[in-house]
Amino acid sequence: MMGIERTEKLLKRFEYKFQRKSNELIIKMDFSQRMIIDFSDSEKIKIKDKLVGWNFLTGLIEMSIKNATLYNFIGAIAITFLFVYLDLEYDGINLIFFFLGFITWVLLWTIFYLVKAENLKRILISWNE
Repeated sequence: MMGIERTEKLLKRFEYKFQRKSNELIIKMDFSQRMIIDFSDSEKIKIKDKLVGWNFLTGLIEMSIKNATLYNFIGAIAITFLFVYLDLEYDGINLIFFFLGFITWVLLWTIFYLVKAENLKRILISWNE
């Protein structure tokens, strides 16, 4: 069973930056990503992710990676409809290249954040087995 003291000790051992708030550990990761481990329920431990501060998917808005993906998907759909409706072309440069760049940016950062979050979850689970 995963315990807060045991997890805290392992995080210190491997030099992770974290903060303890009562029954929660908040692990600070690179690029404004946080993992929150909630130990308040002794039967079930909750591990959540959060993007905070300035990050590459949501800007200054704090939200989970799942919500950030949904947020960017809705934004991409809105931009698609705007481009199709207005048939945007600027000085011979079709703005589809900017749109494809945006989509690529979102996909790369989403994959990056998801891989880091899942990797840390697996490490925490394997430490506490």
